[in-house]
Amino acid sequence: MVVREIMSRDVVTGRPDQGLAAVLQTMHERNLGFEPIVNSEGAVVGVITDRDAALALGEHPQRSASRIGVKDAMSQPVFSCLEDEDLRVALATMAKHHVRRLPVLDRQGHLRGVLSIDDIVAAPRRRGSPTDASIVETIKAVCARPPVAVA
Repeated sequence: MVVREIMSRDVVTGRPDQGLAAVLQTMHERNLGFEPIVNSEGAVVGVITDRDAALALGEHPQRSASRIGVKDAMSQPVFSCLEDEDLRVALATMAKHHVRRLPVLDRQGHLRGVLSIDDIVAAPRRRGSPTDASIVETIKAVCARPPVAVA
C-alpha cells in the first residue's frame, strides 16, 4: 500500500509571514491540530501543531498570538514522505522522528497531502498493508519521549 491511497488531500496551509493568531483561527475553524507552512514558492518550510502554538504562547506571555509570527512558532526541520512511498516507510519515518503527521510530497517536492496516524489506523486492511503490530509499534515510538539533552 502506498501513501497516496490513504493520505488526506484537503490540506490547509499557512505561511511563515502570518501571525500565529491567523493560523490558530484556521485550526480552530477546521478542527485541525497540524498545518504545513509553505513559502511563496510552495515549498514546505515548517509545520505547526497546536502544541507548537501553545509553547510559543508560553515563551512569550506578554505578547498576543497576533504579535507572534508563525516562523517563530513552527517546527523545523520538516519530516515528510512521498506520495508514492510504501506506507511502511512512512511509518518508520513517524516512529524515528516521534511525529504523528507527515506532509506528503510529490517527486518535485510539492505538497500533495498529509498522512496522519489517524489515516493509517482507519485504512482498510489488505495485502501489503502494515500489520496491526507494526502500527502499534509506530504509535508507541511516536509517543515515546525522546531523550532529553542535559547540559
